[in-house]
Amino acid sequence: NERMEAIARNAKGFIYLVSVTGVTGERKSISEGLGELITRVREHTSAPVCVGFGISTPEQARQVGALADGVIVGSACVKTIGGSENPVDAAKLFAREFKVALSPK
Repeated sequence: NERMEAIARNAKGFIYLVSVTGVTGERKSISEGLGELITRVREHTSAPVCVGFGISTPEQARQVGALADGVIVGSACVKTIGGSENPVDAAKLFAREFKVALSPK
């Protein structure tokens, strides 16, 4: 895809790769062709490839983290903190769970 190639070639910092089309938020599983898509993007850039959109659980983050250079979990974080009576503790627990999932075993 020419557009993807142009964006990848001109990227600075990192590439935010959208894992699925549609509305951001929770998905039951990661996209089947995500690894192939990341590989195609990497053919055109040396910038880190970070994946977001639809990643809502630590397990999904672990799976995506095995493929990408970074994982973005914005909506899941906002939902967790926003739905909590104690947002500071919720944020700490959220960060801890995702850190454990993304840490090397």
